[in-house]
Amino acid sequence: MTQPLGEQQSPGLGPPAARRLGGPTDTATSRQQRKAATYERLLDAASQLFVTKGYDETTFDDIASLAQVARQTAFNHFRRKEDFVTAWGARRRGEIDRLLNSATFDGKSTAARLVLTFRVLANSYERDAAEGRVFTVAWVRLGGPIFEAPTLAVQFAEIIAAGQRSGELRADIDAATAGRVLRAAYFDVLWEWASPRGDDGAATLFSGMLARLDVVVGGLYVSTHAGQLREALRLAQAVELLREAQA
Repeated sequence: MTQPLGEQQSPGLGPPAARRLGGPTDTATSRQQRKAATYERLLDAASQLFVTKGYDETTFDDIASLAQVARQTAFNHFRRKEDFVTAWGARRRGEIDRLLNSATFDGKSTAARLVLTFRVLANSYERDAAEGRVFTVAWVRLGGPIFEAPTLAVQFAEIIAAGQRSGELRADIDAATAGRVLRAAYFDVLWEWASPRGDDGAATLFSGMLARLDVVVGGLYVSTHAGQLREALRLAQAVELLREAQA
């Protein structure tokens, strides 16, 4: 039987109902997935080139070529080279936020939560130290610490406030101020670690963070809980020594 006009089957395409299953929604979803994949490929290419060639020496042509896309496609996703730095930071913060909001932190003491937070932060840089350093230097040069929202200070302040509610930390300390001081201490060791003038034989980023944590947070504890920080730091330092020995 001859099929009605508009429903005649084309060879190899299957019945009309099957062809309609995809529809505009599936097409739009597929388009978004391809766009996201291209975005990630461009960011990965930029990361690789910033490490091997240098941030200033890398061009959009270099990035597009390595990502195997047209130059205009690269511009469609990243208008300026500094947008790659912003995107790298956003990717890293997303990973950190997922870890900090995971069940790993549930029920932990304030000292343990602070040490684990610094471990997560340090690991986000140290897992690829060359990449972490080049993006940190670029981020500082672009004014990141000044212009970006102090999200990390807020996260530290929340941990401090929880410690005050539990009776571990002094109630007369302003949690928001303590959070900003911890953020400043974190940036201090991060910039020292990332500096081109840094000592290759110096302590790891995490070890430097633990040293700052000891100095900054020690005075926040009430006397009956002061030993918790020392114990947490000793445990973290022992694990770090073991990690370095196995590296």
